[in-house]
Amino acid sequence: MILQHYNNCFFCGSSHLELTNNQEFKHTFYTKCIKSDLGISDKIFKKMKVYSCKNCNILQNNPWFKEEISFKIFNEIYGQHNRNWLNVLNFFKKGIKPYHGNLFDILNNSLKIKNYCEFNAPFVGLFLNYFNAEYINKSKFFNKIFNYSLKYLSSRQIANYKSQTQIKKQLEAEQYLEKLKKLKQKNNLKKIVKKTLIIDNSFLGWLYNDNYKSVNSRALASNLLDIKIKNFNLIKKSEKYDLFGIFNTLDHSYQPKKILDFALNNSKYVLIYGHSDENLEKQHLFSLSNKFINYLVKNKISCKDLTQNIDKKFKSKEIYILCSKFNKINIKF
Repeated sequence: MILQHYNNCFFCGSSHLELTNNQEFKHTFYTKCIKSDLGISDKIFKKMKVYSCKNCNILQNNPWFKEEISFKIFNEIYGQHNRNWLNVLNFFKKGIKPYHGNLFDILNNSLKIKNYCEFNAPFVGLFLNYFNAEYINKSKFFNKIFNYSLKYLSSRQIANYKSQTQIKKQLEAEQYLEKLKKLKQKNNLKKIVKKTLIIDNSFLGWLYNDNYKSVNSRALASNLLDIKIKNFNLIKKSEKYDLFGIFNTLDHSYQPKKILDFALNNSKYVLIYGHSDENLEKQHLFSLSNKFINYLVKNKISCKDLTQNIDKKFKSKEIYILCSKFNKINIKF
């Protein structure tokens, strides 16, 4: 059997799960791929019932896929994080930033951010906005630096080449890296913040096959966007951040509460961006809901729902919550 029961809330551990009224099942692009590659019928998906946690208000499928099947889904069946890669391609090829309305400006005008962190997916949040603020905004520069980064990283892939070709590729890698350094120095405006990406290598997240032209997203982000990448399970408890961004990644971690608790305890402010669709799709084990903010407030976390204030032109079933364990939320709109 490829399913297992998740009888307790996957986020808070509560056993107070209640069957929701909305049990509608419709295939998505993801579930069609899962169905095809696993060779399963719709009966498997229909066995997954949607529950609501009465403690933290998340939505959760139960039963859902076993851990090894989940790992297969996010690393083989659909290993590339499409939205992640479309964001970086649109940015460096067309100058289009990930669309969060004017969230970036609001946060930077209201908060003093010198040390910024995000969780798991490097191109979904605000890293590209910071790059845009730190370097000259020219399409020629954007195209060059993106292509040089791809070529530098792919030049290190030399398996099965003859020794002469390996030497040639080694030289190419050194040349591309040098070009990258010079381009950045020439086009740098100023360093606004220290940037970190924390990863936890979850069976619920995109990992080894989140690639474009054989280059992994995390490797590219580290090389291209001047960010440090750290493993959550090895990180020091003394790490401190002014702002910690969680952009549609809390529901792609096997330790979501631990991640959020770390962010709240180690950051002045935390920005949570997530799905809030009452019709939980079957490719997700769980998802946040609009009522998740009530759980945070109940636990004495200061919160501000920014969803309606960020001037996002199109409406989607997502929420933006700015929260803090230590500070009142004073935002300038």
